[in-house]
Amino acid sequence: MLVIQQVAGRVIENSIVDDENDMQLRLAFDFDGVIVDDAAEKVYQKNKDLQAYHLSEQANAEVPLNPGPLLDIFKKLSFFQKLEQKKLAEDNSYKQILKTAIITARNAPAHARMINTLKSWGITVDEVFLLGGIEKKRILEVMKPHMYFDDQTLHLNATSIPQVHIPFGVANAEISQTATMLVETGSINEENICATSNL
Repeated sequence: MLVIQQVAGRVIENSIVDDENDMQLRLAFDFDGVIVDDAAEKVYQKNKDLQAYHLSEQANAEVPLNPGPLLDIFKKLSFFQKLEQKKLAEDNSYKQILKTAIITARNAPAHARMINTLKSWGITVDEVFLLGGIEKKRILEVMKPHMYFDDQTLHLNATSIPQVHIPFGVANAEISQTATMLVETGSINEENICATSNL
């Protein structure tokens, strides 16, 4: 049974061509609202003030952010990556199977809090893209991840990349309110909420 406060993902429909010769699994994640909660995003959304957001992130650079909806899976992926790093240290001909990336709109000075948060959890990541306003689609279409997770649908526009919308936090307040209203009015039950195409 799905609880309204519980986060689920919605796969975005698009056309994908899989390369059968590609033996690497690449997974890419947004940071805020996906790996961590949306506390920093709330600061920005309050007044749409980038300077206030940067000042807040600088002041809290050493304070780790709280877990987000996909932290658990990200930690498990990091565990497997550590096993791969150990194997590579033993055998330099080993080819890495799993590759992770964080693709975020954060940039300096907000990057420090992200790095310190990941360090506090003992998580390593292969690549980090600090885009600061550059369209994520440009990175995604070069990296070609097998799955990309983001909490904001405006970043889920790479038509040849499998993408999952994580309807969490302030960026999805309208979606959450609509889902709650539909359940409360009996228009939809909790078990079917993820199957509803417009949620």
